[in-house]
Amino acid sequence: MKPGNTPLVELRNLAPSGTRLFAKLEWFNPTGSIKDRAAWYMFHNAVQTKKLHPGQTIVEATSGNTGIGLARLAQIYHHPMVICLPSAATEERRQLLRAYGAELIVVEGGPNDAIAHASGLVEAGEGHMLYQYGNRWNTYAHFFGTSQELLRDWQLETPPTHFLAAYGTGGTITGTSRGLKMIWADLRVHSVEPFVDDPISGMRSQDDPFQPPIADLSLVTDRHEVQRAVAESTVGMAMQEEGLFAGTSAGAILFAALEALSADGGTAVALLPDDGWKYLSGAPWTTA
Repeated sequence: MKPGNTPLVELRNLAPSGTRLFAKLEWFNPTGSIKDRAAWYMFHNAVQTKKLHPGQTIVEATSGNTGIGLARLAQIYHHPMVICLPSAATEERRQLLRAYGAELIVVEGGPNDAIAHASGLVEAGEGHMLYQYGNRWNTYAHFFGTSQELLRDWQLETPPTHFLAAYGTGGTITGTSRGLKMIWADLRVHSVEPFVDDPISGMRSQDDPFQPPIADLSLVTDRHEVQRAVAESTVGMAMQEEGLFAGTSAGAILFAALEALSADGGTAVALLPDDGWKYLSGAPWTTA
């Protein structure tokens, strides 16, 4: 099943008075996240260009969601899958990766350490890495897919004033913004990030020493740094006010959307990466 065609819904209870807030719910993709889009495009391009050979091992560094999407494809098309996973990855992510048949290598440290470990495996001849941080098909997934769906499904007479997405590999915000701004030239693009010393799974700060080669931050007009605890509390508010069972990165994006709308008014579209199933072992669903 190809990813995409996820619903765009209005969040009337969360939107500040006099504004409108819409959310694209990416957890309706096959394995429950926006990363299914990039996984599909990267995998099939590698097969078509013969960079990935039949039965060859796929190696990837991931905080979870991209790996889950790739592990599904690897299982369907009979490729062994090795995932280099940062040590902070939730147990739910690890369980899903194992369910899809992936071999997990848990790397002490963060995403950059996982990238280094995966690169070392590939250099030693242990497989092919699709390398989501530098693979242009990551951005194409959103230029040809996500942005075109938003343009197609938009029902208001006037375009939105704000578009918000997480900054992680850079693929989502780069590809989607590039596609949207071809039609909505005045759209303000908001990059939602954690603070560099307060990580949120699947997200990256522009202050991190490593910046993904595919990221085009010239498209970004506004930057929001969100504390993890604030993202988690916003997840709880989204559940209470809208019945949305959202993930932590989605909570950060919703908080940034509320900030933007409260400050500037208008209409916002928030791209919500995943739901709460992969986060049940942490806040706000459990307490110490």
